[in-house]
Amino acid sequence: MVQRYAALLLLLLAGCDPFAASAPPEAGAPPVAVVRQSPEDVVRGFLEAWNRLELPAMYGYVSPPSRERYPYDIFERRYTVAQDAIGFSGITYRIDRVALQGVTAAVYYDAELQSPLFGSIPDPDRIMRLVQVDNGWQIAWTPMDIMNGLASEVSMQVLSRFPPRASIYDRNGDFVVQEGGTIVTISVVQQDMNDVEGCITLLARLMLRPRLDIARLFQNYNDDTFFYVGELDVDQYNLERGNLEDLCGLADESQFRKVTQYQGRRYVGQGTAAHITGYIAPIPADRLAQFQAQGYQAGDIVGISGVEFWYQTELAGRPERFLRMAEIGGTVIRELGGTSGTDTFPVQLTIDMGLQNATSRAIHEAFLYAANNWAPRASGAAAVVLDVNSGAILALASYPTFDPAVFNPDSSYVDPGTIIAGLVNSPLRPLVNKAVQEQYAPGSVYKIFTLIAADAESLWNPAELFNCELLWYGGERFGDAREFRQDWRVVDELPAAGEITMSEALTASCNPFFWEMGALMFRRSASIQSDYDSLFGFGSRTGLSLLGQEAAGNLARPSNIASAINNAIGQGDVQVTALQMAAAVTAVANRGTLYAPYIVQQVGGLEDTALREEARPRVVRTLEIPAEVFDRAWEGMCQVPTNRNLGTSWRIFNGSEVPPAYSSCGKTGTAQAGTAESGVPPNAWYVAFAPADNPQIAIAVVVPTSREGSEVAAPITRRILDYYFNAPVAPFPEWWEEDYVPVRPPEGVSG
Repeated sequence: MVQRYAALLLLLLAGCDPFAASAPPEAGAPPVAVVRQSPEDVVRGFLEAWNRLELPAMYGYVSPPSRERYPYDIFERRYTVAQDAIGFSGITYRIDRVALQGVTAAVYYDAELQSPLFGSIPDPDRIMRLVQVDNGWQIAWTPMDIMNGLASEVSMQVLSRFPPRASIYDRNGDFVVQEGGTIVTISVVQQDMNDVEGCITLLARLMLRPRLDIARLFQNYNDDTFFYVGELDVDQYNLERGNLEDLCGLADESQFRKVTQYQGRRYVGQGTAAHITGYIAPIPADRLAQFQAQGYQAGDIVGISGVEFWYQTELAGRPERFLRMAEIGGTVIRELGGTSGTDTFPVQLTIDMGLQNATSRAIHEAFLYAANNWAPRASGAAAVVLDVNSGAILALASYPTFDPAVFNPDSSYVDPGTIIAGLVNSPLRPLVNKAVQEQYAPGSVYKIFTLIAADAESLWNPAELFNCELLWYGGERFGDAREFRQDWRVVDELPAAGEITMSEALTASCNPFFWEMGALMFRRSASIQSDYDSLFGFGSRTGLSLLGQEAAGNLARPSNIASAINNAIGQGDVQVTALQMAAAVTAVANRGTLYAPYIVQQVGGLEDTALREEARPRVVRTLEIPAEVFDRAWEGMCQVPTNRNLGTSWRIFNGSEVPPAYSSCGKTGTAQAGTAESGVPPNAWYVAFAPADNPQIAIAVVVPTSREGSEVAAPITRRILDYYFNAPVAPFPEWWEEDYVPVRPPEGVSG
C-alpha cells in the first residue's frame, strides 16, 4: 500500500536558539514574582499551574536571573510549542525528595505528561533546581524543566504516517471522489489557437467556471505567452479532447507542454458534486483546537466540509504517530511515545454520479447560454432530485460551484489563495449550498399544497367549476385590503382561463382560485394552511446537516385575510428550501409518505473493507389524506406539461420541437423576490415527478431573481429529465440569447 508521510518539525531549543532574545521584558509583561517558603511548595505550585495551562502563573515562580535570560514571550512560546507537539492535556507527578545546598535546592520528582494523542508519556528522574530569594524560593528555570533532555540543539519532532485517504463512491459503485485518480492540467498559448473565443467558451463549460472569469484570465496575457488555465477532470478531457485540440491548440506542443497529468485526489466532474463532497485542506487556525482534541496536529490535511468533513475519521483513518527528541542533525536522543494508526473506510453515497453531473451541468450550461439575458441577474440556482420511494438523494446541485481541488495543497493550482479569496468574497457565494442553506418564496409551486389542504377540508366541491377571471374581487367578499387583485395572465397579456375544474386551476396556476381557497381556509381557521403544509415538512429542517447548516424555512400563521391570501399562492411570509420542496413533492408523488432525505448509503463494504454502517429509508410521517385528494393534485400537475391551452410548461415539454419520450407531471412557480417597484426579478421554480403513471423521481429546481418559472426553471428541469430517461435533449429556448426584458409582475402575483 502506498503510504503518504507528513512530518511536523517543532523546534524547542535552549540557549542560543532561534527563540532566544536579549531584550528585557516589556513594561506590563507578566507576572508578579511568587515566593514560597518551601522548595517543594514552589514546585507543586508551578506544576499545578501547568496543569491548568496558566503560563503567566507558572512564570511567576521563575527567578530573576532566569527571567532575564528567558523573557516571558520566549518562555510562553517554548511551552506552547511543546504542548502543541505533545497534545498536552495535563501532568501527574510524584515528588521524591528535596536536597538543600545552601542558597540552592534540588527537588527530585517523577512526572507523566498526559496527551490524548500519545497517552501517558513517562518522564522520570526529574530535577528542578531552585534558588533562595528574600523570604523564600524561586525556580532557576531552563527548557530542561519542560522535559528531560530538552537541551540546546535538541528539537521535539512529531512524525505522522498517513494511510491513503479512502475514496467516495456513488450508488452504482462509480467514483465520486477517487484517491490516486488522474487529473489533467491545461495551459495555453493564444496565438496557437484556431478560435480564441470558442476556446474560452469551451473551457468555461468544461471547467464549470463563469465565461467572464476565463475571458479575464486570457486578457492578462499576451498572445505569445504560455500560461496556466486550471485543472480538468480526466473524463471531460477525454470526451472533449478533439474540441480542445481544435479550438484551443492543445495539440501543438512544439515549444510548451500544454497538457500534463498527475495522480491525486480526484473530484469527478470538476466540482459537479462539490457541495456534497466538500473538500480537504490543512486544518484552519480557527478549528485547530477542535481537531487537536481528536489527535490531529497543525498542518494535517483534513476534511473541511461536506462528506469529507463528516466522515473524516472513516475516510482518513488515524495515522501512525511518533514523538521523539532529536538533534537538529537528525540523531534521535529519546523516543517519547507513539500511536498506531487505524484503517480507512470508503463512503458510498445515494447519488447517481451520471445524474449528478447532468444536473449540475444543466444549470451551468443554462447560465452560459443565457449570459446576455437573465443569467447576470440571477443570484444562483439549486436543484434536487429524490427517489420518491425512499427519499434517497439522487442528485443535488448548487450554482455557482467550485473545484474542491483548489483547497488541496497537493493540487496543481497556481496561486490558489487568490482563487479561494475570490470564492469567499463573491456576491454569489459559491461556497454556500443553495439547495439546503438558502430559502426562498416558492410562488405557485406552493399551490399544490394549498389545493391539497382546501380539498382535504372540503372547502370546494371538486365537481363544481370555478370561473378564473383576470380580476378577483376579495375586498367586499372577504375583507381583503385590496378591492381586487389581478391574475398573472394580465401581466402576460393572456385571456382569462375561464371556467375550470379544481385540478385545472392547478394546471392553469389560476391565482383567483387559490386566493379564494386561502380566504376560505382563513375564514374557517387561521391555521389550516400552515397545519397541512407542515405535514409535508415545510417550516422544519429535514435533518441533512452534513451538507451545511440547513435553513428551516418559514410557515408563519396568517394574522389577517391579506396574509392568508398571499400565503396561499406561495408569497407573503412563506419561505422554503429546494430540498424541502423536493421532499414535499416526493410525498405527493408517492401519495402520502414523507421521507427524510438522505445521501450516505453506507460506510465500508467496498475496497475489501468491512461494512460499518448502512442507511435505511426513514419515514417522517404517513399523511392521512384521502386518495382522491392526491388523485386531483396529480391530475392538475400531470396536465401542466401536456395541456396545450392551460398547461404552464406545455411549450417546454409537449409543445417543444423535441417532445419528450417520457411522461412527467409538474408545476411552475414565479415568486416575487422584491416589491413591484424594486425591479428585482422573480424567483423561478419548477417541480416535477416522473414517469406520470409510476413515479420514480421527484425534482425541484429554483433560480432566484431570474424570470418566470416556465421560462427558466422548467427548461433546466426538462434537461435533467431528458438525461434521466436517456431521451433526446431539447435545446434551451432561443430567446435566452436575446436581450433581457424586465419582468415586473403586480404585487402579490404568482404564476
